[in-house]
Amino acid sequence: MKATEQDFALIRTMVELPYLIRVLDADMKLIDKSSLRTRLALLKQLDDLRQDVQYEMREVRGKLRSRQIKILKQTSLEDKLVAEYICRGYHDRMALMWSRVKCDIEEMVEVRLGAMKSLS
Repeated sequence: MKATEQDFALIRTMVELPYLIRVLDADMKLIDKSSLRTRLALLKQLDDLRQDVQYEMREVRGKLRSRQIKILKQTSLEDKLVAEYICRGYHDRMALMWSRVKCDIEEMVEVRLGAMKSLS
């Protein structure tokens, strides 16, 4: 059976989450070097978000495994990110434009920060 919409969503999430962690790490380094008065609070918030993303990656990895999906290779090209995967015996690939990945990451941050705010 070929990949379903849910499978595609899981694959895309698994491919994009490491880039979200990279963005958070880069922002945390910039904030840490800054002289902002709220530097420690911001770093704590971003570190909590980073830990949530790592936990989500573990969950998504488990879901992929249970659906017999394995991401074989990711390739970063100039204009897109390409992921090759096997889904229940079928080899396929997914290409995401960098502009789409950037928008998805920004949306992920907004959603997660909003969720963290509502928990406070």
